[in-house]
Amino acid sequence: MSSLITAFEVDPRDDDAFVAAWERTRGPRGGTLERALRPDADFRFVELADGAEPGPELRYRAHAGVYEIAREDATPDVAGGVLLINPFEVPEGADERFLAGWDRAREALARQRGYLGTRLHRSIAQADFRFVNVARWSSPLMFARALARPEFSAAAQAIAFPSHPALYLPVDRPEGVPGT
Repeated sequence: MSSLITAFEVDPRDDDAFVAAWERTRGPRGGTLERALRPDADFRFVELADGAEPGPELRYRAHAGVYEIAREDATPDVAGGVLLINPFEVPEGADERFLAGWDRAREALARQRGYLGTRLHRSIAQADFRFVNVARWSSPLMFARALARPEFSAAAQAIAFPSHPALYLPVDRPEGVPGT
């Protein structure tokens, strides 16, 4: 099954207006809307939806792509915790080099306390980001501790591609709206 992942560039001062517009136009399609914990994230919001049909245009810059699962580990779909969403800019032809580095970094992180699971998505059509990683962690603190480990730092150096990592929580949706 394919997934639609859309990263939105939204000024934090526009959070409420963006969420209202998303709920009005895209929310009824299902899927989830995730908000970055930090206001300085490259992408303030990320929409995760099943299927390949993009929603109506919003007035915010969007980076949408249709993806398939390239790698999966443990249980990233459990409730609670935080999501690490990390889009990677990998040029065509560099998949194997990227995947080798990503596998090494995932192995280092998977051994850390607080890691719950991950799913790496690969675009199946033209997209700004060839890969998007979605990983679940028990808390921001456990994720920060894992990043500070020397074995992760060494493994992460093998991923020599620009990325945009941030931690996210789901946006609360009004009762009765699909996807809640």
